[in-house]
Amino acid sequence: MTRALVCLIPLILPVGEWTGPVSAAENDLAQGSQRITAKTGTAPRTEFVDIRVGFAGHYKAGVWTPVEVMLRGGTQRQEGHVRLTVSDGDGVPSSVVSPPDQPCIVLPEQLTVQHLFVRFGRVSSTLTAEFVVDGKVAARREFQSADDPGPAQFPLAVPALQPMVVSVGAAAEVDSAIGLHRTDPTRADVVAHVADFSRLPVRWYGYEGVQAVILSTSRPEVFEKLSAAGDQLEALDRWVRLGGRLVLCAGSAGDRLLAPGAPLARFAPGTFAEMVALRRLAAFEAYGGGSAPIPAPKQERALRVPRLQDVQGVIEAREADLPLVVRTASGFGQVLFVAADLDQPPLSEWKDRHLLLAKLLGLPATPPDDREQDFSVMHFAYNDLSGQLRGALDQFRGVRLVPFGLVATAIVLYIALIGPGDFFFLKHVLRRMRLTWITFPATVLIVSLAAYAIAHWLKGSDLRMNQADVIDVDVASGQVRGTAWFSLFSPRIDSFDLALAPQPPFGIGGPADPAESGSETLLGWLGLPGRALGGMNPRAQGPPLWTDAYTFTPDLSAMLEVPIQAWSTKSFTARWQATAPKTLAAELVEVDGAPVGAIRNMLDVPLTDCLLAYGAWAYRLGDLAAGQTLHLTGEAPRSELRTVLTGRRYVQEEKTLRQRITPYDRASVDPEYILGVMLFHEAAGGTRYTDLSNAFQPFVDLSNLLKTDRAILVARIGRDGRPRRAAEVRRGGESIAGPDDQYVSIYRFVLPVENKGGRAGR
Repeated sequence: MTRALVCLIPLILPVGEWTGPVSAAENDLAQGSQRITAKTGTAPRTEFVDIRVGFAGHYKAGVWTPVEVMLRGGTQRQEGHVRLTVSDGDGVPSSVVSPPDQPCIVLPEQLTVQHLFVRFGRVSSTLTAEFVVDGKVAARREFQSADDPGPAQFPLAVPALQPMVVSVGAAAEVDSAIGLHRTDPTRADVVAHVADFSRLPVRWYGYEGVQAVILSTSRPEVFEKLSAAGDQLEALDRWVRLGGRLVLCAGSAGDRLLAPGAPLARFAPGTFAEMVALRRLAAFEAYGGGSAPIPAPKQERALRVPRLQDVQGVIEAREADLPLVVRTASGFGQVLFVAADLDQPPLSEWKDRHLLLAKLLGLPATPPDDREQDFSVMHFAYNDLSGQLRGALDQFRGVRLVPFGLVATAIVLYIALIGPGDFFFLKHVLRRMRLTWITFPATVLIVSLAAYAIAHWLKGSDLRMNQADVIDVDVASGQVRGTAWFSLFSPRIDSFDLALAPQPPFGIGGPADPAESGSETLLGWLGLPGRALGGMNPRAQGPPLWTDAYTFTPDLSAMLEVPIQAWSTKSFTARWQATAPKTLAAELVEVDGAPVGAIRNMLDVPLTDCLLAYGAWAYRLGDLAAGQTLHLTGEAPRSELRTVLTGRRYVQEEKTLRQRITPYDRASVDPEYILGVMLFHEAAGGTRYTDLSNAFQPFVDLSNLLKTDRAILVARIGRDGRPRRAAEVRRGGESIAGPDDQYVSIYRFVLPVENKGGRAGR
C-alpha cells in the first residue's frame, strides 16, 4: 500500500524578508565563503548550507512542520524556486515547488533563508533540497535526520503519540510537567523552548503537531517585536480558533502586553483594568493540588498581577474578586489565562509547580502506564484511533480479501502441479518427458491466468472510495471547519489528480478571494503512527515502489499524479475551513448547571439524532426540523455524557451496586462507531477506556470545550436515510464517489451559554 504527501509553502513575504535577519554564525559563514573565493580564485556556486526543522529541533512525522533552508549565493544574482522532496508515510517521494509568482532571489555571496512547510512520512527521513533556475537544478543537497545531528543533518521526529509543547519565553518547569505524561522513557521530554516570538510559524498549520503553546511574559524583551510579528500572531490566533490550546501566563508585564491595543490583548479573557499586588497564593495551591505549600512572598516580592474586568469564560481559580485562572473558548480551541509569572518567586520556588502546569496543559497528575507499543499494535497494527479509522475506511464493499489459508493452500497445490504432477503426467500419460518444455510454461500460464481471473472476481474492476467527515460550526462567530478522511481502492496501477471541494448542506459565504475570506483547504496523506508494518516509525524500511515524486499545488489544496498500485489502497486526510451564514440560533443561559433557553434550526434541512452535550451531561433532543425552535428547561431529562459514550450502567451484584462499562471494540471497522469516540475521547475516559490514543489528531476531540461556557449539539444531516456529503473528493474535476461507497458525516454545533452566576469552574 502506498500512502502519500509532502508539502512546502514559501512564506508570502517580501523578498527582502527572505534574506534576513541572519545570525552571527550565518554572517561568519558568508565571510568564510568570501575568504575561500579570494584564496582559490574559484567562483563559488549557489549552495544549501544549513537547515532548521520544527520548533527548536522538535517536530512530528505525519503533520505539517515548519522548515528553514539557507542558501549561500555564488557570484551572480539568481532567481528561482526551492523544491523540497521527502517520502510520505508509504515511502513514496513527494515534492512541492514554490509558486511562480513568488520566486526565491539569491544575491551574490549572501545568505538567503527560505521558509517552507513539510510533512515528513518517517521518524527517520531524508530531505532533498533543490534550487531550480529556469527549469534546471542550480543547487542540490540531501539532509539526513539523526539522533545526534551533525553537519547536513536534522533531528529525528518525536513519537507521534507523545505530547509536544512549545514554550515561548521562560521555561517555567514545563519539562517536568511533560515528563509526567512521557510514553517513551528512552526519549527526552518533548518541550520546544523558543526564545524569540518571531521564530514561530507564520501559518497556522505549522502548529499541527503541537498539543499546547505556553506564552510566559515575565521577560518582555521576548515579545518586543510583536508589533512587527503580525504574521506570527495571526497564525497563532488562527490555530487556537481551529482547535489549539494556548496557556497565557501574564504577570508583571501585563500592563504592557494586555492593555487595549497591546499585542496579546486579543488572547485576554477580559479587559485590562490595573496592576495589583498579590500576596495570598492559596488559590494556586488548591488549583494545582499537591501537598507542598507555596513559600510566603516577602513584602518586596509580592506578585504584580493584572486585574481584568468583564471576564468571559469560566473562572477556575480566584483570590477574593481577583480572577487568577480563566478558561475561555476561542472558536474550537481555548485560552487558559494565568494572572501570574510562574517562573518568578515565590511560584518558581514551589515544589509542586509542575502539577499546576500539568493541569493547565490537560495532562494527568500521575504518570500513565508505560505501554507505548501495547498489545493492541500486535493484534490490530495501530495504537491510535486515527489508525483504527484508517483501517475501517480500507474495508470496501465488493472487494473481498483472500484468506491467508487459501493462499497457502494454492501455493502448495501449484508447487505440486508443476513438480510431481507434471512429472506424473509426462511419465505415465504422455510417455514423453521432453514435452515438459511445453507443459511447464503452459501450466504456469494457465495458473497465472486463473489467479488473475479469481483476483479480478474477488476485487472487481471499479475505483472505490470510502469517506468520513466531521463538520464543526461555531455558532457565535459563524466559523466552519471540516475534517475529512478517505481511502481509495484502485483496481489497476494508476495515478490520480486529487482535490477536495467542500459543499456542506448550508451556504458558505465570504469574499471570492480565499485569503480574504479565511476559507482554505489542505489535502494530504494520512499516516499510521507507531512501529507496525506500514507505520511512520517502522522497524525496517523496504525499497520504495516509486522513484518519481508526485507534486502538490502551491496552496496544498490538491495533489497531482499520486500513484497507487493495482488492487491497493491509499488513505488521505483533509482539513477545510470557511465562514457560514446563519445555521442555528441559540439563546441559552446556565441555571443550576443546566442550559436553559431555546435553539432554533435556521437551516433548510432537518437535524436528526440530536444530542446536546454541556459540562458532564448529555441531553437527547431527537430530531430538529427545518425552522423548528426547541425550548430547553431546567427539568429536561439528562444522562451523564460518559454514560452515553461508554454504555456505563450500574448493576446489583450480591447486595452491592457495581459499575459496568461496555468495553470499547478496538477491532471495529465501523467508521461511525470510531468517530463517535474520537469526537469526545477525553470525556469518554481517554486511553484508559479505549486502550488507544487520540494524540495524532487531537483537534477532533472537543471535550475541553465542555469545560468552558459552551454547549455542543451533535447531529446528522441527511435525507431518505442517506447522509448528505459535506465535501466532495474529485479527480480531474469529476467526483469519485460511487453509489456503493461508504460515507459517514457528523455535524457539531458549538453554542454559547451565558453564565450569570459567575461560577468558578465546572
